[in-house]
Amino acid sequence: MTAFAQRIKDTPMAPYADLLRGMTQEQKRIVVTFITESIEESAVEAKSNAEIIREKLKGLTISPEIARLRGCMKLTESEKQDERTQYILGL
Repeated sequence: MTAFAQRIKDTPMAPYADLLRGMTQEQKRIVVTFITESIEESAVEAKSNAEIIREKLKGLTISPEIARLRGCMKLTESEKQDERTQYILGL
């Protein structure tokens, strides 16, 4: 067993290490498949803040009051490109 695999003793999975030794190869494959799929699911579910903001921007409607304020504000180029500022102002 590799040194990395030995680190299982430092995880909540430690009590199951002895149980794994008594399992058949097929049972071990089932466990590995379950763990692999759970890792993939969590990776898919995690979205970056930028992705969340982009999704919110898609359904944004701009109120007439905000539309009138657009010309009154002086923003730097970097502020105009910032997704959070765009979301707040409805740009």
